[in-house]
Amino acid sequence: MSFKVGDYVVHEGSGVCQIEDIDDMELMGKGSRKTYYCMAPVYKAGAKVFTPVDGSSAKLRPVTALDKVNNIIEHISDIDIINESNDRVRQEVFKETMAQFTIESMASVVKTAFIRKCKRIDAGKKVMAQDEKVLNVAGRKLYEEMAFAMGSDIIDAQKRFEDAIMQNISNGALIGA
Repeated sequence: MSFKVGDYVVHEGSGVCQIEDIDDMELMGKGSRKTYYCMAPVYKAGAKVFTPVDGSSAKLRPVTALDKVNNIIEHISDIDIINESNDRVRQEVFKETMAQFTIESMASVVKTAFIRKCKRIDAGKKVMAQDEKVLNVAGRKLYEEMAFAMGSDIIDAQKRFEDAIMQNISNGALIGA
């Protein structure tokens, strides 16, 4: 997919970015000139990201539209939970799911880790470090994109997503994790 200057995109590693320039350049003396998207991450002031227009391993996609974000929140029970009891296997499934690079896949991972966290707290157990890490990494990516689409802040996006999950838990709609 081709983007233009001014477009907002989701960068696999840097989250929501605005394309500020598209320029031919040679980075780090690699000896070959390429055309790069020169981007500014929306939630990392002063940072710059350079990704080749062609042949890059970094993934880019358009930011998810508001109606799709609202649909995810309204139909949170339709977002799959990753049911894997083995911690190591679950972490691999989380990585594979996140690699799909869709807002739905990120929501699935975050929903699963959040429910696991809530269940452990309710049982009087400590939250697993693996779940906290997943919530920090996948959650940041999900909530940034949701916040951008909603025109709100990240905390509000996180609250709306987690409140939707909690509402479904209290209605008995979520089992597992």
